[in-house]
Amino acid sequence: MKSIYTRLWAKARPFYDKGRPMDIEHIEWMMEEADRLCETEGLEERILLPLVILHDAGYARVPKDNPFNLDVRRAHMKEGAKIAREILNEIGYDIGRTETIIYFISVHDNWALDDVEVYRKNKLLWIFTDLDFIWMATHKGFDAVRNILRLESGEMIRYLESTEKPAKPIGFACEATEKVFKSYLRERKDDVTRH
Repeated sequence: MKSIYTRLWAKARPFYDKGRPMDIEHIEWMMEEADRLCETEGLEERILLPLVILHDAGYARVPKDNPFNLDVRRAHMKEGAKIAREILNEIGYDIGRTETIIYFISVHDNWALDDVEVYRKNKLLWIFTDLDFIWMATHKGFDAVRNILRLESGEMIRYLESTEKPAKPIGFACEATEKVFKSYLRERKDDVTRH
């Protein structure tokens, strides 16, 4: 990973230390996946990687509550946009890209608020939100979210199969992200069957 993103992560990490306990692993997983998708899907890494690194930093400045609470989601996007501006300006990041990243952070969970038009207008943001959602199907994400929602493993599988992203008209942005989601979901189903 390029040094600019390592610097961004170093500046963002203290916010994640104050936020949700699962977010460091969440962001590190997303950084790897986003880096890979930038190559395979031809995405602009100078937007996607800072977006990934900074998008949930706002949880450091909101009350500790269920992150699926819509008021908490709205608040963390607003605070996250402010934090992103502070960090990107501090390191002298490109102003045009900074404004795009800040805007994307301010709307990145809008799909959970039934506002999907912003994703249809920008494939990069749509792919980002796919990754953000997919993390819930990873081994660590599955357990973290299952604990927040107080679900048994089988219930969590059903939640992933029927929840917002696959069920709403937005769907997945591309075949690559849908394939990644299905692969992780298959792994979690296998885990549940073995136990």
